[in-house]
Formats: sequence, C-alpha cells, structure tokens
Amino acid sequence: MPRKRRIEKVGFYHIVNRGVARSNIYLSNKDYLEFLEIVQSASDEYLFEIYSFCLMNNHYHLLLKTNDENLSMIMQKINSRYSIYFNNKYKRVGPLWQGRFKSWFVYDEVYLQTLVKYIEFNPIKAGMTHRIGQYAWAMSSKTNVEFSMLNFELIEKINFAREFDEKELEKLDEFMKSKVEIKNGYFQQKKKSPLESYFKNYSREVGIAKAIKDGFTQKEIALYLNLSSVAISKIYKIYRQKVKLFHKLRDKGIFWSYSKSIRYEETNNTLFIEYLLKYGDFDDIALGVKLFGKRYVKKVWQEKLKADTSFIKTNLMIARVFFGMDVESDYFKEVKNERFEKLKLLAS
Repeated sequence: MPRKRRIEKVGFYHIVNRGVARSNIYLSNKDYLEFLEIVQSASDEYLFEIYSFCLMNNHYHLLLKTNDENLSMIMQKINSRYSIYFNNKYKRVGPLWQGRFKSWFVYDEVYLQTLVKYIEFNPIKAGMTHRIGQYAWAMSSKTNVEFSMLNFELIEKINFAREFDEKELEKLDEFMKSKVEIKNGYFQQKKKSPLESYFKNYSREVGIAKAIKDGFTQKEIALYLNLSSVAISKIYKIYRQKVKLFHKLRDKGIFWSYSKSIRYEETNNTLFIEYLLKYGDFDDIALGVKLFGKRYVKKVWQEKLKADTSFIKTNLMIARVFFGMDVESDYFKEVKNERFEKLKLLAS
C-alpha cells in the first residue's frame, strides 16, 4: 500500500524522530554538533528557521518554521546526511532511524509557547538535568548561538521557571493527537466524530484506540465508558501490545492464508490466538497468554488445536508449560479418538 502523502504548508512544524529500536543516535559531543551543522546546511538551502530544538540520546525534537512547502525535502536531507555520517563514523550498516519522521503542523499559534516549553522540558523529564537552560543540546541553553538558523524569539518570551499547569498539558495533548484539514485554503482542526460512534462500530479496545488517535483524552473516554482513567490507560497499553505482536507475526508470514496487509482490526481474537499457538515461537505464545489471559487462550486451544494430531508436539508443550497439565503425547491421540466417536454418533 503506498504511503499517504504528507500535507505540507508554510508555517511551524514540530518534528520528532527516533533511532531504530530506540537505539542511541548521538554517541559523542561531536555527533550532536555534526547534526546541528547538517541542520544549518539544510537551512541555508531551504531557508527555514529553528525556534526550539532538543537533541536527546536516542531521538530529537525540532520546532521549525518553513518558508516554502518543502518539509519532506528538508527532513530527507537532514536524516539521510546524518545517517551517512553516523554509519561511516561507527562502521555500521542498516537504517539509523526507526521510520519516517513524525511531524505536527502548528495550525494554532496559541500552542507555540507551550510546545517550546514541552520540547525544552525533555532533559528534565529524562532526569538529565534539573532546570531548563542547563542542557547543552537544547536551544534554551544558548550554547550554540553561532548557528544563524536559530531564532530565539519564542525562547525569550517564555517563563521557564513556571511549571506546566493541567490546562497547558491538556491543550498540548489535544494538539499532539489532533488531525488537521485544509478548508478554504487554511489549516484547521478536523472535527471529531461523536464519541459514541467509536463504540457502535468497533470492539471496546479498538474503539478506545481509535478515539485516542483522533484526539479524545483518556479522561473523556473514561467518563463516557464509566471507567477510571487508569483502566483506559491499561486497556490501551494492552491493545498496542496486541497490535505489535500481530504485526510481528504477520510480517513473519504466519497469517499465510490471508492478505499480507491484513490489519489487527480485520481479524478476531480466536483467529489470532489459533495462528499464534500453531506457528508462533515460545516467547510470542507466552506474550499472547499474558495479553489475552490464560483462560481465554486455553478455550481457543481446546476448540481449535487440541484435537489436531498435526500439532501433537506443539500441543504437548502448550499443555505442560502454559496450562500446567501433566500429560503425555498419547493424551492427544485419545482426544482425537474421542472427538471422532462423537462425530460418528452425531452422524448416525
């Protein structure tokens, strides 16, 4: 499936990118400096400005303002040039980045100062420093003023001594999850569907995930479902783990009789667990039992796999290790015979 083209418009963008498998992308001070020099080179060519940045060990944040509809070209140059530099220096091969960079167009400039504060707050959140302005590889430190791409206009306006209040955090969360559309030539936030529609059309866990993706807060969803915010957070976390496991198995070709692009939402839990038990490795099955619960996994196993003599060794391992059953391989031959006799009885 072709990737959806990014909407690009002149203005402010918050950019985030991470190292593959969350690995470090800066291993020395020279690496941080090289990255900034590459950004400066791209700025000289494409005429954008940086209003905030923070370079962490395994990811970076940039708040930049474009002067043309060329964000993809800007980021392609920055990421590819730094990747080449890093791989050559450390004699490594393969991708440096976990995937495409993430970008948020700042359609409402009310968010700008809160966004700058959030970006500059990252080293404190990670326990790397105690105060904004102390971390050398964040713009608020003003230790890299020689770069002409840097515009300190927003940095100078912000009172970093004041902590985030709840309203700012809610606004920031809404901004990060919001979707935008172009209407009459202007960017604006897309109107969200009514919350109840997510639970009419999807299972609870999928409905929660889609509502969060479309910008509803976990607090709003919790109130609608009459659950606690902690419960919503737990359901969403488990859902994401299920999707991650599903994608891993799909990419291995385990769902071989289905489309290669099949999505988690297009399957049902019974099918997922059946294929997991048949073709997953030990760690995958262990994770599946944890995510779906031993009782439910055992129910699927008994219905779909237990009587299948093609999987006697697999069944023996599952029964002993995951369900604590003291059985031998002959047990599964007897199960097949019992099932065969029942079918004969029904047929007669």
